[in-house]
Amino acid sequence: MPFLLATSFRRWLLLSVAVPVGAAVARKAARSIEARRGPSVVTKGLTKAADAAQRSKKGRKGRRDRTGR
Repeated sequence: MPFLLATSFRRWLLLSVAVPVGAAVARKAARSIEARRGPSVVTKGLTKAADAAQRSKKGRKGRRDRTGR
């Protein structure tokens, strides 16, 4: 049983800390590269990845079930 608790804690830690930090790092890297070299496929990809991570976190917060309750 403690093993399952540890697994749940690791998953929670990953989703609540590592994903937003990773999104912020990707966005900062994209802006830095874009400032030096201009827009590119790499910077667009990094920005899209950061947007997707941010969007998934926002989508979970106020989610309702299918009936709209």
